[in-house]
Amino acid sequence: ANKLKPIIAAPPEYLSINRKNLRPYDMANRLLVLAFSNDPVPITLDSQDRRWFAIRSNAARMTPEASLKIWRWFENGGVSACAAWLAQRDVSAFNPAATPPMTEFKTTLVEQGMSANESYLVDMIRERRGVFAQGVIASPFHAICDTLSLNAPGAYKVSQGALLHALMECQWVDCGRLSSRTHATKKQIYCASDMLDHTKSDLRAMAENTIVRAGTPMAAVSNLKIVKKPA
Repeated sequence: ANKLKPIIAAPPEYLSINRKNLRPYDMANRLLVLAFSNDPVPITLDSQDRRWFAIRSNAARMTPEASLKIWRWFENGGVSACAAWLAQRDVSAFNPAATPPMTEFKTTLVEQGMSANESYLVDMIRERRGVFAQGVIASPFHAICDTLSLNAPGAYKVSQGALLHALMECQWVDCGRLSSRTHATKKQIYCASDMLDHTKSDLRAMAENTIVRAGTPMAAVSNLKIVKKPA
């Protein structure tokens, strides 16, 4: 996806046209990218993507007879009919600057693009298992990473970068370094988006209950007491 970014996200104002045996020239860029593929996972995206609107068709392959019929329709006024329909369509509510809608197929592209280890972290966070049970975690993150590494698939060692990326994928929020009257020491806090109605002091106290020493077996942190949302 990043290789295509210069074309679809920040396209040049002019394109250079260099025809063989003729003098090259520049023309205004009127490029609109439509990408098609028969591959079930043609591109990998992250959940923060704001460029691609992805849809999938389950239609069967068109027969030669059907193909010939539609091309004859195009040649006998079909193209003009399509143009007229588009010209009459009300698009006044369309916002070209809006993020493309998330579709089921785009969700598939996001999930299929993850490695086994990324899927492991994202599943843990989404299902609120282990150190993520309360919806809040706190630094030091290296201890959390060591604990997660003990249970990761294969011999994968969870890095802090991988952990923070997985939190972003799951829309967890960086609350900054928080302290409270009870806990004067500031700690970096991340919480699930549905925990934002808690006060910063509550989040700091909840995070204190999820402190994990490096190398702690996951079973030792899977039965943490859940702090309910305030009424």
